[in-house]
Amino acid sequence: MHEAKPLVCSVTYLRVRNPLVIPAFVLQSFRVARAARRTPGYVTHHLLGLPPFPFFFTYSVWESPEAMNAFVATSEHRTAMAAMARWGRLGKFARFSSEKRRVGWRRALAHLRNPDGVWTPTGAHRRAEDVPEQANPPGDVTAA
Repeated sequence: MHEAKPLVCSVTYLRVRNPLVIPAFVLQSFRVARAARRTPGYVTHHLLGLPPFPFFFTYSVWESPEAMNAFVATSEHRTAMAAMARWGRLGKFARFSSEKRRVGWRRALAHLRNPDGVWTPTGAHRRAEDVPEQANPPGDVTAA
């Protein structure tokens, strides 16, 4: 019997800097979602915003690391990442694997307690263990 390869998943968190940037962020999020759906190897994605709080979460599921990396290289994703300094106060991401196509928010968000990387306006894309404690402010919904 052929054993299925585990799926590759990514979960992200963004604390928006200012409510005034939310419209531009959401518009680009829709563009990024469209690019994801068009990328070979795409399985699913979800975006969750928690208004009135400036917290946004995404998770996506991919057939392979190559598929996820192809999506990350799209112009839509690169444009969104370039705008992070204008939009974000804090970002986190984690990658994990799943045997199931349906991951669910509870499982995805649990991975942000020990993120693979943390983004701050002054130290973009650092490994989580290199970020000082203040990167997890009191009341941060992703903090352990």
